[in-house]
Amino acid sequence: MLISRLMLSAMIFASGIVMLAEPQPVLAQKDATSKSRGDHSVPFWSSKASSRRLYSARNYARDFQGYLAENPKPAPQVVKEVTVAIGQNLEEAKTHLAAMKKDFAADAGAITAIEGIEKKLVLAHEHHLKLCECCENENFEVIKTMECCNDLASELDTIIAEHDALMLKLARKPGVPTAKR
Repeated sequence: MLISRLMLSAMIFASGIVMLAEPQPVLAQKDATSKSRGDHSVPFWSSKASSRRLYSARNYARDFQGYLAENPKPAPQVVKEVTVAIGQNLEEAKTHLAAMKKDFAADAGAITAIEGIEKKLVLAHEHHLKLCECCENENFEVIKTMECCNDLASELDTIIAEHDALMLKLARKPGVPTAKR
């Protein structure tokens, strides 16, 4: 029983490291005067902020999973910091996605995609609640908590992939003027 738990723990930890090592997509940079010309590929703040919050929540979940692999009895202040930070990032991502819906109100395809991301974000919130429950359980089970971290991070990986794909789809193509907003 102990050996199987250790094997599961090692496999989860190894898969987390492999996922962290995956290359992230690289997006081309704009020239120095693009902003002054009004060439914004997508409404900047809501799209960047939602992306930043999603990545941050995912990174907290992955880092916490690694921390648990090394520290089966986590410090209470670390547990609190992580669970609060993940919750705040998920809430902020939700707020910025709502702003994106306003920014792209004229684009039905974008609205549909954003609403799909919002639905998956609800699942991420549920995984976060399960993680909080695991952490608050008096009989703290490190393997179960690591599984909660992995479930949350995997859901966020899916959301991030959809969000990144949407941003690429909405990006203005070079040489095409943007509409005045």
